[in-house]
Amino acid sequence: MKILLVEDDRHSAEILLQLLADSHYTIDSAANAQTAWQYVTTYNYDLIILDVILPDSNGVELCTKIRKSGYTIPILLLTAKDSTSDRVMGLEAGADDYVVKPYNFQELVARIRALLRRYSDRDTLIQKLVWENLCLDLRTNIVTYNQKPLRLTQKEYGLLELFLRHPQQIFSRSALLDQVWSAGEFPSEEAVTTHIKVLRHKLKMAGLPIDPIETLYGLGYRLKPEPVPLVSQPLPSSTPAPLPEEDLAQKKMAQAQEVIATMANRLIASLPDKIALFRQIVTALEKGELDADLRNEGYMEAHRLIGSMGSLGFPLGSKIARQIEAILKSDSSLLPTNVEDLLHLINELESSTNSPKALPEKTIFQPYHTQLPLLLIVDDDANFTQEIKTEAKTWGMRVQIAEDIVSAREKIAQEPPAAVLLDILFPHTAENGLTFLDELAQREPKIPIIMMTAASGLGDRVTAARKGSCSFIEKPASSEEILSTVSQILSQRQHDRLKVMIVDDDLLLLEMLRRLLESSDLEVITLQNPQTFWQVLELTAPDLLILDVVMPDYSGLDLCQAVRTSSLWHDLPIVFLSAHSDRETIRQLFIAGADDYLSKPIVEADLYTRILSRLERSRISRQKADFDGLTGVYTHRRGIQVLTQLL
Repeated sequence: MKILLVEDDRHSAEILLQLLADSHYTIDSAANAQTAWQYVTTYNYDLIILDVILPDSNGVELCTKIRKSGYTIPILLLTAKDSTSDRVMGLEAGADDYVVKPYNFQELVARIRALLRRYSDRDTLIQKLVWENLCLDLRTNIVTYNQKPLRLTQKEYGLLELFLRHPQQIFSRSALLDQVWSAGEFPSEEAVTTHIKVLRHKLKMAGLPIDPIETLYGLGYRLKPEPVPLVSQPLPSSTPAPLPEEDLAQKKMAQAQEVIATMANRLIASLPDKIALFRQIVTALEKGELDADLRNEGYMEAHRLIGSMGSLGFPLGSKIARQIEAILKSDSSLLPTNVEDLLHLINELESSTNSPKALPEKTIFQPYHTQLPLLLIVDDDANFTQEIKTEAKTWGMRVQIAEDIVSAREKIAQEPPAAVLLDILFPHTAENGLTFLDELAQREPKIPIIMMTAASGLGDRVTAARKGSCSFIEKPASSEEILSTVSQILSQRQHDRLKVMIVDDDLLLLEMLRRLLESSDLEVITLQNPQTFWQVLELTAPDLLILDVVMPDYSGLDLCQAVRTSSLWHDLPIVFLSAHSDRETIRQLFIAGADDYLSKPIVEADLYTRILSRLERSRISRQKADFDGLTGVYTHRRGIQVLTQLL
C-alpha cells in the first residue's frame, strides 16, 4: 500500500520512513505543501500523513484543498497543537484522524495501520489475503505458504499484496510502478518485469505448484483464479527424489563466502598503504602544504574504500571511509580542526579490520582441481563408460561416471558438469533418462544434455528435443564420435557465454565481482583505467556494462553518455555501481542512460538477480530483433519475387 508523508522535520520523517518501510509500505515523502499537492494530483495513495505546520502553507489548508478537489484519500494530521479548537478545525477540514506531537512512533504506526484497514477493507475487516495455501497476514506483514514463511523484499511484498487485494484487476507495468514504487525512484518498466520474475521464482521455490500471476501480453498482469483443490493421491514409491536445490544453494553460498574471505584478506594486506596515504595528507594539512592533487587522491581512495570495505564484511570501516571522504571532498574548505578529526578517523580505520572473523590466507578460494571441462556420463554400461573416460583425456576433458540417476543427482550437486551424456534406458530402476532430462531442464544455469540410446525411434528423438536435449547419439557409437559431439557442444557453449564488462578503479572490488560473476558461467572483462575504455569495449563487445560512478579522469556518467550517443552501442545494457544512494545521484544516473544501479556495498543476492535478469532480458530482446530482421528480409525478397512475376 502507498502512503504520502508530508513532514518538514527531517529527523521525524526519516524515522517514520524507516518504520513504515519495515512494514512493507511504499512511501513518498514531501517537505512542503507544493510538492505534496503535485504528488496527490499525480499518484494514487492509500493514506496521507500530513503535518499541520509546513514551511509554505498550513497543513489544514492543504487538507481542505484535497477534500474540495474530490479526493477521498484518508488523511492523518500531525501537529504540536493540542487544543480542542485545533482538533475540531482539523477534523472539519476533512482529516480522518489527529495525532499530537510528541508522539510514540510505535503507537503512530498502529494508528496508521488502523486507518488503512478501515478504508481499504470497508465491507469486512480482512485480516488475511489467501490464494490456495499462500497467505499474506495483514496484521504481521508476513507471507507464508503451507505455514512456512517466505522472505520477500518490500517491492515483492507490495506486488503480491496488490494482486491478492484485487484478484480480477489487470495492472499494467506503469500502474504497478505508480502503486508499488516511490515517486523518488526512477525505474524503467523493465524493473516491474524483473521483480515479478523474482517473485514468481520465490513462490515456485516455496512449493507453489502453479504460478499465481498471469501475464496478459500487451495489457499487464493479474492474479489467476484460485485452483480447484483436488483429492490428493499417495505418491508411488518410485517417484524421483527432488533435486537437492538447498544443497546447491548452500554450496554456491559457501563459494561466494570463500571469494569474499579471499578479497577481505587482500584488502587487509593493502590497508597499510592506504593508511599511509591518509597520514601523508594530514601531515601536509598541518604544514599548510596540501595541494589539490594529493587531496583528490585521498578523496578517491576513501571513496573506493566505502564500497570495498562494506562489500567485504567491514561495515564500520566503510562508515569511517565515508566520513573521510566527506572531509576531503573538494567543494568544502579544510580547517585546522579537520586535522584532529582525520587523525581520529584514520586510527579508527586502522583498527576496524582487527577482527577474529578475518580468515587466514590458507582459505583462499581454489577452483576445482583442474580447469578442464567436466563431462558426466550417466550410463550403466561399465565397459562403454570406461572406454570414453580413457579416451576423454586426449580431448582435454575430465569424466565422472554415474551408473544410475540417483548417483547422477549426487555428483551434479557436488560439482555441476560442463555437459551430461545421458542414456535413456535404465532397466534396473523405475526412472529413465527422459524423466531426469525434465529435472535438468529446470536447472539454472543450464547444462547441455546429450542423449543416447541403443533403440532409438523418431518418437524418442522428438521427445528428447522437446525436453531440451541439445544432441542425440544412437548406440553403438565410437568414443571418438561421442567425444567429438561433446567437444563441439562445449565449444559452442563457450562461444555463447554472455560477456560482462566492469569498469571500476577499485582493483579489489573488480576481482571480487569477477569471481562472483564467473561462478554464474559469465565471461567477465575487468578494466581499472577508464582511459582505455573505448578500445576495450570495441575489442571485447560485451553484452552488459557495469560502471562505477566516481573514477579518475572519466566518471561513469561520462562513459555512459558516450555509449548512449554511439550508433553501435546505444542499446547496450548499463548497470551502475554507486556508494551514494541519494535521490539526486540516482536521478542523474537514469538521465545519463542507466538501466539499473546497485548500491555499494554490494549484496551478492542482488548482484546475481539484477545482472542475470538484465542479461536475460537483453538476450530475449536481441533474439526478437534478429527475428524481426529476418522477417523483414523475407518480406522484402518475397515482394521482389511477386513484383517480378507481375512484370
